Amino acid sequence: MTDRAEFLDSIRHRTRSGQYKPTNAPDAAWTRTPERPFTSERIEDPPARFLEELDVLGGHGERVAGMDEARDYVVALARERGAKLVVRWDVEDLERMDEALAEAGVEVVVWRDLEDFREVAGRADVGLSAAAWAIAETGSLVLESGPGKGRTVTLLPPTYVAVVPVERLLRTVPEAIERYAQGGGLPANLCFHTGPSRSGDIEMSLAIGVHGPGDVHVLLVG
Repeated sequence: MTDRAEFLDSIRHRTRSGQYKPTNAPDAAWTRTPERPFTSERIEDPPARFLEELDVLGGHGERVAGMDEARDYVVALARERGAKLVVRWDVEDLERMDEALAEAGVEVVVWRDLEDFREVAGRADVGLSAAAWAIAETGSLVLESGPGKGRTVTLLPPTYVAVVPVERLLRTVPEAIERYAQGGGLPANLCFHTGPSRSGDIEMSLAIGVHGPGDVHVLLVG
């Protein structure tokens, strides 16, 4: 059997069994058991579950007491990554990051609807945003882009950080969908982001960070 045939046979087998997972990914993130169901009533500690799922996906998560601790995390991360440029959403809660990052020698630019901002975001070392919701069962973020909230901030920089109040944490994907169904409409752009970017379409080999950031951090605040 050729490599291509073996790859396709593997995909067929996994999808038939309902247990498809990326190469080298731990089974725990993809195979649901009675102990790890897709049911909100069994998720007794949503923050802990979110951080667990994000870790299994290869992301980094931490629960912090407040925005001061979130700021300290972002500054330390920027230093660790040798960042020179951070691009962030135009969100009030993120403004307090600017002065501390500047003192650390990191330039901060705020996303606006400018013609050259895709190029600026492409040069940035770190992207920083808020999130509409986080989902405990999958370690996912729900992002609503719009004025001051450009998609390029969450997609182009190699390191991405999301700051999410713990009260914006939901238990399940259906719960998130229900929120929008009950709201009577959808934002212009709505994305579910789950862990670092993964792609298996290059020579049938799993690669990280191809179509988005490979280094993802989520701070649950509160």
